[in-house]
Amino acid sequence: MLVAAVIDLEETIVPFIEGTLIRIYDTETAKYEDFRNPAIDVKEGRRGAVLHFAKEKGAIAFVAPPQTFCELSYTKAQADKVKFYHLTANVKFETFQKLLIHQLLKVQDALPADEIAPSYVPVQHEI
Repeated sequence: MLVAAVIDLEETIVPFIEGTLIRIYDTETAKYEDFRNPAIDVKEGRRGAVLHFAKEKGAIAFVAPPQTFCELSYTKAQADKVKFYHLTANVKFETFQKLLIHQLLKVQDALPADEIAPSYVPVQHEI
């Protein structure tokens, strides 16, 4: 299974809009490929850009520390039947791999509601 994780320069798994790289990890071969995080290049819809990019690369699951998804991207992910590996904050990618190998982390269909970030909707002002 291909799993997407956004990581920072220290290889800590972070929410979609905080990392510099998106890592597509194959759980069967333990190989991965890194790409520039597409959220860096857009001003709006940043989480959605990461979701779309990872799905284009074949990812069907996402590593999700708190605040990884916003309401809009989470709704889209659930509609697309995406799976999640729920993590606490500040977990290194290497630790995530070990948790998988030792079967201490299970793929889930949902994330805790209190860990979904609010979606930013621009306020339109009348003139």
